[in-house]
Amino acid sequence: MSAAVAPLAIGIACGGGQDVPEDERARQVSGVAELAANAYAAAGADGLYDYLAPVVVANCSKQGLATALASQPVPEGFVRTSSVNFDGDSAQARIVQRVQDGSGTKEVEVEWTFAAVGDSWRLNHVPGLEGCSR
Repeated sequence: MSAAVAPLAIGIACGGGQDVPEDERARQVSGVAELAANAYAAAGADGLYDYLAPVVVANCSKQGLATALASQPVPEGFVRTSSVNFDGDSAQARIVQRVQDGSGTKEVEVEWTFAAVGDSWRLNHVPGLEGCSR
């Protein structure tokens, strides 16, 4: 990431408070989703682990995450966030990613849930995470 882009990415990822207008919170969640999806694409489950909420990390080791996500397609990259819905300090986002299957690359939409943690948003759930343990 270039020096000019890094502050923008950090700025997008920050700010989970209730005083932030919802459209700004949607941009923040979308920014974290993009960072997390691209980290997942680049480094697999290890890349995604850094974006998990503390409550998830307390119950899910890096190895546990890798095992839990083994049956899920690893994305090749983030495409877009198609929607973000809020319930207090929680958010549900529909994330579109590129994945490889037997017939080539396709776009798939998955639902990720986020929690406001301090001044940022962290992942509470991605498909497959329910199988994670320490």
